[in-house]
Amino acid sequence: MTLGALPQTVEVRTLAARAVTLAGLVDPSRLGRLNAAIIGMQGPVEVIAEFYRDEEGRYVVSMQVSAQVLVTCQRCLSSLEQPVASTTLLAAVWTDEQAGQLPPRYEPLVADAEIELWEVVEDELLLALPSFNYHSDMNCGAETGVQAVGEQGETIAQGNPEQDNPFSVLKALKGDTDS
Repeated sequence: MTLGALPQTVEVRTLAARAVTLAGLVDPSRLGRLNAAIIGMQGPVEVIAEFYRDEEGRYVVSMQVSAQVLVTCQRCLSSLEQPVASTTLLAAVWTDEQAGQLPPRYEPLVADAEIELWEVVEDELLLALPSFNYHSDMNCGAETGVQAVGEQGETIAQGNPEQDNPFSVLKALKGDTDS
C-alpha cells in the first residue's frame, strides 16, 4: 500500500456507502493540539481509514493511526521517543441521542455532511498518548541529581543496588541494621 497525503475533510456517509479505504500521511505541523502536548514528532502520522456500512446500516470508520513522538521523560526530564498507535471503530451519528444508543464497540462520531479528518486523527493520537512517560533505564534520574536520603542523613544514589529493594527505605526508617 502506498501512502500519500490524506485529505483534510471527507464526507463519511458517501465514503462509507462506497466502501472506500483511505491510507495516507498527515503532516505533523498541521496538528496544533498534539504539538502542544509533545516535544516533537519523528516523521509524519500514518493513517488507514476504512469507511463502510455495518450489518445494521450504520456508517462506520475503522481507523488505525500511528506516529513516533518525542515526549518528556517524567524522571529525568530529557526527551524520549515514544511510539503511539490507536485502532478504533467510529460510527457516524447526527445527534447526541443517537450516540447514546450506539453499541459499546463503537465510538460516536457526531458528523454533519463533512468531517475534519485531520482533527479526528489528532483526537485519536491525543487519546493514545500515555499518561506518564519515562525511560526504562534504572539510572534515568542520575543526571538530575535525584537522590534518596538514608537513616543517618547520608545520600543514596538512585543506582545503588540496595535501592533496588522496595523495602530498603522502610528498613532504613525502622532502623533495622541486622540481616
